[in-house]
Amino acid sequence: MDTNTEKLRLVTLLEAAQMLSVSKRTLERQIAGGAFPSPMKIGRSVRVSLADISAYLLRLEQRRGCAQGGA
Repeated sequence: MDTNTEKLRLVTLLEAAQMLSVSKRTLERQIAGGAFPSPMKIGRSVRVSLADISAYLLRLEQRRGCAQGGA
C-alpha cells in the first residue's frame, strides 16, 4: 500500500484502540476530552483515519521528548 492510500485508510474505534494499546473506552474518553482527533461518521459507523493515529502518536512522542529534555 502506498503512503497516500495508507493515510486515507479508516479503522474502527476498537481497531484504533488496539493499535494504541488502550481500551476502546479510554480512546472514547480521549476523543471526548479533545486529546484525540474526532472520528469520522459514515452513516452509523464511526471510523478513525490512520493519519489521525499517526499524528496523535507524533504529538505524544514530541511531548515525551520535551519532558525528557527539560529534566
